[in-house]
Amino acid sequence: MNRRVFFNAVAITAIAGRVSAGQASSPHKDEEDVRRAEADRFAAMVKADAASLDKLLAPELSYTHGDARVVDKSVFLAELKAGDFKYLTITPTDIKVRVYGNTAVVTGGAGMDIVNKGAPAKIRIRYTNTQVKKNGAWQMVAWQATRLP
Repeated sequence: MNRRVFFNAVAITAIAGRVSAGQASSPHKDEEDVRRAEADRFAAMVKADAASLDKLLAPELSYTHGDARVVDKSVFLAELKAGDFKYLTITPTDIKVRVYGNTAVVTGGAGMDIVNKGAPAKIRIRYTNTQVKKNGAWQMVAWQATRLP
C-alpha cells in the first residue's frame, strides 16, 4: 500500500468514526428523546403511573411546585399514589429543548386540570426542568414551575 492510499484510508476511517458516533448521540436525536421523555412523564402523571415515573425521574429529583413547595422524588411519588393531588389533564405548550452533552434544559408552559385535596382547579404554569442522560435514558433531575395568573 503506498503512502497516499494509507493516509486516505486513515482519514476515511476517522471521518466514518466521527459520523457514526455523531449519529449515536446527535443533538437532534437527543432532543427528540428528551421531548419523548417529557411527553411520557406528563402522560404518566395523568395516569398516576408511579412505575413509569420511577424510571423517568432521577433518584436525586428536586421538584418545585407552582406554589413554591419543594419535594423530592419519594414525596412526589407518594403524593401521586395517595391521590391527594391528581392531574386530570396536562397540555404542554411552547416547549423548547436545549441539549448540552448529557444534560438538557427544557422550558415551556402547560395548562393543567387538577384536583388538589378534593378541590378541582384549572392552572397554567411556565416551567424549567433539567434532564440528565443516565445509562442511555433521560431522567428529570430538577423541576421549577411558576403558576401564572
